[in-house]
Amino acid sequence: MTSPYIYVNAALPRRFDPPVVASRLDLDAAALNALLLSNDAPIAAEASGTVAERILSIFEHPEVLFGDPSFIPANRTAWLERLDYFIARDEPIQFVSMAFPYKVPNPLKNERAAPDLGEALMLRRFQAVLDAIAAVYPPGGVLTILEEGILGRCQGVDPRRIAAYRAGIDNVVRVSGVDPERVTFHSLDDMVTEIPNFEARWIHEQERLRELWQQGDPAIRAAYDTTTAASRTSVPTLDYDPDVLAAAYDRDQTDSALRYPRDFIDKVAHRQFFAYRALLALRDSTGYLHDLRPYALKLTVSPKPENLAVLPVNTWSRILPYHGIPVRDGDGRWSIIYRAAMGSLGPLEALHLSGDPDPAPIGYRISE
Repeated sequence: MTSPYIYVNAALPRRFDPPVVASRLDLDAAALNALLLSNDAPIAAEASGTVAERILSIFEHPEVLFGDPSFIPANRTAWLERLDYFIARDEPIQFVSMAFPYKVPNPLKNERAAPDLGEALMLRRFQAVLDAIAAVYPPGGVLTILEEGILGRCQGVDPRRIAAYRAGIDNVVRVSGVDPERVTFHSLDDMVTEIPNFEARWIHEQERLRELWQQGDPAIRAAYDTTTAASRTSVPTLDYDPDVLAAAYDRDQTDSALRYPRDFIDKVAHRQFFAYRALLALRDSTGYLHDLRPYALKLTVSPKPENLAVLPVNTWSRILPYHGIPVRDGDGRWSIIYRAAMGSLGPLEALHLSGDPDPAPIGYRISE
């Protein structure tokens, strides 16, 4: 069974129905920013309680809370202690979030290598949380987004796509309008140099986890069953015909020609589980995050009990920005849609950032 709190669980379309582009509009960063404002939501802390309690209440706000609502109460004491660490020192509260890896290289999901307006919407939601914190606690908070490009090594993502994604981050920060002093970036690539003997330790941890899986370890098996079905849709498949790929993901289709793409997807996803879990284990066991941002609180867009989860876009979009394409409807509502499902939306206007090196649209708007 897969977790309902993993965004990438949104089912892939069973056929390839790409966007129908009726027109193109080139806009500068300010004009694109104006289109994002309709997604902003008022977020405020509870009116009573200690400063730490009021800050924690922000993460239970309906425009912020994501995942199992019991996670925060279950760890309430620990969260308050972490917040009070910074409050007692009158320092900005430090947050870290693993995010912004790369556009998932699956033609059913994406057509672009660089970040787009989906990531810009996510940045605005993060800053809205920081704004709510600053309204309660003047030193405010600072978020360090830990760029996850290194995770591409777990699945064989083309390094050129990761580099193109990273090169485009400055553009979406500019379009989003967030404060770059409060929303900052740090690449996890330096794990390779900051963690002694990283490569050998990573290999060892992968093999250790693989042995536990083979032995039927309940915790490892549960983690595998929870995540692998979803991670299959993130396997690099840009070299496959999208129609064939859509059929391969549809288990109801029995054509023997689908055996190879399915075998490819399954084997890469299988390997990815051990590589990814081993990377996270090294991150935590070596104190890497603590050394980088001491006592920082972990934010996430994939809810886990030990993290504070934040809705990355809005309450109705069930796909992470890196997994799909942002579309604005006639009422100003933004949604993240898989590329293979966009044909059903009717004629679209392709939005481009003027001077953008990525030739694909940075977002779409439903034609009126």
